[in-house]
Amino acid sequence: MEPSDAWPLWAVALQNSGLGVAIRHSSWLYPLGNVLHVLGVALFVGSIVTLDLRLLGFGRGYVSAQGASKLLTPVAVIGILLLVPGGLIIFVADAGPLAANTLLQLKFTLIAVGLINAWLFRRYWNPKLGDWDALVPGGGRAQTVASLAIWLAVPTLGRLTAYL
Repeated sequence: MEPSDAWPLWAVALQNSGLGVAIRHSSWLYPLGNVLHVLGVALFVGSIVTLDLRLLGFGRGYVSAQGASKLLTPVAVIGILLLVPGGLIIFVADAGPLAANTLLQLKFTLIAVGLINAWLFRRYWNPKLGDWDALVPGGGRAQTVASLAIWLAVPTLGRLTAYL
């Protein structure tokens, strides 16, 4: 693959590094990266979407907001621990065109926004989850809706990156 002038030089260097070449020429490294990334996305996004829906009131009679958070947060962390190395493997193999891809840039921006939103939520609302079922605070609801939108958009953009 010939480098394009639109590709960032750091990305071309990464793609052409020994690691990039090894990933592209290995019969198992790139597929391993894909499997790790897909499993990680399923665990991370699945648990976050489930938690967000619970915080919005779904399943209120089955599990408390606090209980759902305690159950699903470790699953989300396991998902991150799988999807990050998997995503890095996928990225390094084709770093040049991927770094220049507008959809991937938007995906990374949304990941940053989503992580900041999650950090702010944990910092402010997590201590109040015990009271969440009695009265869902408007600000917390807004952050939860934002989280739901962000974490559904991120894998969507990731898939579209492969085709557009």
